[in-house]
Amino acid sequence: KQWYQRRVRAENLELSFRIWMCGGALEINTCSYVAHIFRRGSVIAKTVSGETALQQNTKRLVEVWLDDYKESHYTAVPSNKDVEAGDFVSRVLLRQRLKCRSFSWYLREVFPDQTRPDRDFAAFGELKGPNDVCMDALQQGFGHKVGVWSCHGKGYNQFWKLLLTGEIKNDGRCLDGDGENPRNIMLYECHGLNGNQQWFITEEGMVKHGGSGKCLTHDGRFLLLLPCDQNDDRFYWKFTGGNVEVAKKFYAIHSKQFSYRTKAEREEVQRERERKEKEKSDLKKREKQEAEEKKKKEEKEKKMEEEERARKEKEKKKQ
Repeated sequence: KQWYQRRVRAENLELSFRIWMCGGALEINTCSYVAHIFRRGSVIAKTVSGETALQQNTKRLVEVWLDDYKESHYTAVPSNKDVEAGDFVSRVLLRQRLKCRSFSWYLREVFPDQTRPDRDFAAFGELKGPNDVCMDALQQGFGHKVGVWSCHGKGYNQFWKLLLTGEIKNDGRCLDGDGENPRNIMLYECHGLNGNQQWFITEEGMVKHGGSGKCLTHDGRFLLLLPCDQNDDRFYWKFTGGNVEVAKKFYAIHSKQFSYRTKAEREEVQRERERKEKEKSDLKKREKQEAEEKKKKEEKEKKMEEEERARKEKEKKKQ
């Protein structure tokens, strides 16, 4: 039982990593059956230090297999950095002796579709406000309000990702704001259409909404979307992690788009965008038409040349 509590947890990830990275492969056999026995409740035991076996084994997994990516994990779950995980040097030495590949190789060759903080996130981790409060999903599902809670450093409800698209995600769900109703800041299924689910972190630290130009704040319990107020501390936020180069790319993409505009100005920008799209479409139509006319002209000239050549050959035979 003691071995089970200490060794078994996070094993699904470790088994996958070490199989792939150490020369093996996981295959899907269409004729096989896989079963899982679910328990009635959690059996994760706590150690003398108060940490769970899951925390300890996650720490061991991170230190042995994730290489430089372990810092991304600790940004997402800061409390795991100080977990006492025991001696795992033998596992590190075993990995070296077996000449297992790097975790970068695993992400590149085995799981290239996995989002990566060094490539896909402009910022990630806790989204902190003043007085040590963090944006928190409040253990709610789709369609429930997002709020704030004391920062706990355990990730989960307080782990957020700002993608290059401008989406802010928590556990696969997107932060969605209603510019007309300041209290409707919820988590919804990501639709990829920008608008209510597009956000921008200004250089001053305000979270600006793409659909309305308003900024994110809170009332001590729930998030609010109100006109940006530089004199109110509750409008300022900061991600605990991020990649400088990815953040630069994010600002280059979105900075002009998110500079504040009135509704009339946004409509004018939209009309200008539509005008340019129409010009581009009309140009393609003209180019296509000109190409067709040129082709017809060439075919006509070719036909006339063939007729002239046939006429000359006919006259030559008569002579």
